[in-house]
Amino acid sequence: MGLRVLVVDDDADVLELFAVALTACGAEVTTTDNARDAIALATRTRPHAIVSDIAMAGEDGYWLVREIKRLPAEIVGDVPVIAATAYGREHPRARVLAAGFAEHLQKPIDPEQLCRLVASVSGR
Repeated sequence: MGLRVLVVDDDADVLELFAVALTACGAEVTTTDNARDAIALATRTRPHAIVSDIAMAGEDGYWLVREIKRLPAEIVGDVPVIAATAYGREHPRARVLAAGFAEHLQKPIDPEQLCRLVASVSGR
């Protein structure tokens, strides 16, 4: 796959599951458990895609996608962000996409679907 992917989730088990799935697909994965650290990691690692939980303690996924989109495109402003949520009713697809996410994933995720979606949004 040859992709750099940043995964953001405040659940350690989900971080591990996503990292294992994406690594198995050939991605280089960086993880963090909060949105604030994700901004710093994104500017440093320049990922091809970000997969972020929506409902996190502190700043949530909506905050993260807004902050990422504010960064200059040459840094990471144009990186696609995929929303991952276990709360489909609270975060319907239309609302998620309108907020600036490139795609919407419902947890629990299918590892193959995750890999296909990351490859698709990053143009790989």
